[in-house]
Parts: sequence; structure tokens; C-alpha cells
Amino acid sequence: MTLSVVKFGGSAITVKDRPFTVRRGALRSMCSQVLSHVKRGGKVIVVHGGGSFGHPLATRYKLDRGLISDESYEGVALTRLAMRRLNEEVVKEFVRLRGRPYTIEPSSSFVLEESNIKEYFVQSVEVALEKGFVPVLYGDVVLDASRRGVAILSGDTIASFLALRLKADKLIYVLDVDGIYLEDPKKRPDAELVKFLDRGILEEIKVAAPDSDATGGLVKKIEEAFNAFRGGVKVVCFISWRRKNLLKALDGLNFKGTVIREA
Repeated sequence: MTLSVVKFGGSAITVKDRPFTVRRGALRSMCSQVLSHVKRGGKVIVVHGGGSFGHPLATRYKLDRGLISDESYEGVALTRLAMRRLNEEVVKEFVRLRGRPYTIEPSSSFVLEESNIKEYFVQSVEVALEKGFVPVLYGDVVLDASRRGVAILSGDTIASFLALRLKADKLIYVLDVDGIYLEDPKKRPDAELVKFLDRGILEEIKVAAPDSDATGGLVKKIEEAFNAFRGGVKVVCFISWRRKNLLKALDGLNFKGTVIREA
């Protein structure tokens, strides 16, 4: 029985330039594909990003810098509320499809130090899986034991961390495009999909795609993916949910996307 960690990208489940807007069709399709795999006996942990819910608030209040003013406390509260709101949408979609979601809030189970994971109560995820649930976590603002006070814990980091700790077979990042490109495929329709991603290509991407959001952007996502791959996760990939591609990746069939490998 395989264990997969699936990260629903914020740009895949929300409309990034329209605050608090869910991409209903995309979210429904992702949840449906996850549940199809679960019904076949697979185990899946879902982690979702913040998209147009968490990112704008985290950026507005500069939460990547910690508690820098009295306004920071307001920002923490509002960002966490926004992420709960998005999580509610994800959970409701699973319920509509007769799934068994179980939210585990990272803000209550992770403690960071200088933005790095210091402690985590991983047993809650293990028990949820054992009892037949689909654990659902998400990127959020969490407590930081250093002088920062709080830090942003991205869904990408959570997904990589859980894949390593629970010895997952697969780590799948679901994007709003087919995988990793050296150029933006939305601006350049002829951009070439990177089918196999190694460290050499990553250096090119660092130049082509500088960090652009509160959680570190594409480069941070890829770094977390490499951490999981080097730690023993057999399949680490970046895909789109379209054309049942997520289900194909979960089932181990031929899928379209970018797969990490060593050079």
C-alpha cells in the first residue's frame, strides 16, 4: 500500500489575482482524483497552499519578517483566519465527494526556530491515516521560538517534511501548469517543459524565476522537493491536475510533468 503526499498549489486552487476566490472546478477535480486513488487502497496526505487567501495578507503585514510591530499581531490573526477559510473550502469539497477529510492545523502542531522546523506532533497525521481519514494540512503562520515570534511555514515545506518523516513513496506538487519550465508558459506558449529536473537545471531556474511571494516562490518549492528526493522519497514530481494527470501520477501510470532525478 503506497503513501503519497499531494500538495495542492495555491495558484492551482485559487485565482491568484482575485483575493479570496476559489477555482471550484480545479479544486473539485483534484479532490476527486485523490479520492479515486484512496478508493483503490492508496493512502494520501493533502497539503494546500495559500494562493489568493493567505499570501496577500502575509505580504501586506510583512509576516516573513516576524513580529515587527503591533500591526503584526493583527496580521497573524487575519492571515490564519484566511487560511482556515480556504481550508474549509477544501474540506467541504472532499465532503461533497463523500471523502473523509481531517484537518490538522499546522499552527497548533508545528513550532519553528529561526523559520526552521523545531518540533512537530507527527502522530496526529499517522493516527488519522490509520483511521481511514485523508489528513489535510496547509501553509500558515506558526509560532517561532526565536526572537522573530512567528514565521511563515509554507505548504511546500510541510509536504516535503511529512514525505520524509512518514517515508512516503511519492511527493506530488500540483501546479496550474504541466510542470517546471525555464520560461513562463503563460507568456511563452512555446516554452519547453522540463521533463527531468536535476541540480544543473535548478541553477538555470534560479536565474529565470526569482522568488516572488511570501513563501519563497518556485525556487523554494523545488528546493523542498530536492530535499525529499535526497532523503529517500522515490518519486517527486510537478504536474497539473488536468486530464486526470494527478490520478495517473498517484496510480503510477504514465503522466505528464516534471520528475526530479540526480544528474
